[in-house]
Amino acid sequence: MKRLLTFLLLLTVYGVMAQTPSTDPHWTKNNKYSDEFNGTRNAIWRDMTDKGWGSETFRPQNIQYGTENGRQFIRFVGEMVNGTPYTGGINTGPWTGTSLGVGYGYYEIEARLLQTPNIVSGLWPAFWLWHYNTTPPCWYEELDIFEPSNCRVRANNHHVTFWRNPTGKCPNSIGENVLSDTGDKYNVDMSQWHKYAVEWLPERVIFYLDNEAFFVITNRITPFRQNKNLLIDLQTMKLDNQCAPDKKYNGILGYFDVNYFRYHQLKYDCGTPVVEILNYNTYNYAVKKSISLSGVSSLTSGQNISLRATDFIELKNGFEVPLGAELYLDINSCE
Repeated sequence: MKRLLTFLLLLTVYGVMAQTPSTDPHWTKNNKYSDEFNGTRNAIWRDMTDKGWGSETFRPQNIQYGTENGRQFIRFVGEMVNGTPYTGGINTGPWTGTSLGVGYGYYEIEARLLQTPNIVSGLWPAFWLWHYNTTPPCWYEELDIFEPSNCRVRANNHHVTFWRNPTGKCPNSIGENVLSDTGDKYNVDMSQWHKYAVEWLPERVIFYLDNEAFFVITNRITPFRQNKNLLIDLQTMKLDNQCAPDKKYNGILGYFDVNYFRYHQLKYDCGTPVVEILNYNTYNYAVKKSISLSGVSSLTSGQNISLRATDFIELKNGFEVPLGAELYLDINSCE
């Protein structure tokens, strides 16, 4: 029994590293916001036409679509025209407001970055969430799920950041009441297709690469606002940066291809206490009020089970997880 309990505790602590919507039925895909980019895009998106955060100017003609080996994707084209970088991007806009409609959940894209060989492309791909108001100026929070600078791209260094405003004071800007937590995943060839994702819940933020967690943040002082702006775009480094595109170059810098965007949310049944689960195949996987299990609810070899509750999950004497089975337990807020 001691060996079984030790195995169970290890799964409880580290199981979070492998629980994604593909393995955890508590998640459900939000089809309103998800998009497979099969030659078109859904109505949530607006073309970005503004000056960006680097040297780029966004314009709709730099958004295209492609198909390769049966995979359809949206393509953001980076190009240099007479010393000016042009790129494409989409977001759920507008920049301000409180009714953007995206909140806690699991956000994922499958993407690649192709750079024109033998030049410094300066390309700076981004998949991120942002809450910003202009009146008064306030940079609330920002989640950079995939945003490596071109220097990092060239070094195969996937980079993520959580910008947070712990005081909530406005106005502010980066460097003024705004702090950052950053994580890196090395040896990532971004010219290949990868899945970039984040799990954003009230109690934590977990960044994933190809279904594996690599950076976890739990030391949060204030929660994110639920209403966020979602952006997928291609930027270019400022022209005075060592990894900026060559001002004298004219032509294509490269492409940021995105196969899909998927947004999953947890299912909730927070008023229901569960006492024993006799059939894990017919169990209603949703965040419950509490879960209590004894020997009659033991797992069998080969099962991979996830359980979530708000108050507690109690494993009584006799409950077993045999070798060859996996159990993931998580306490979640009901929101």
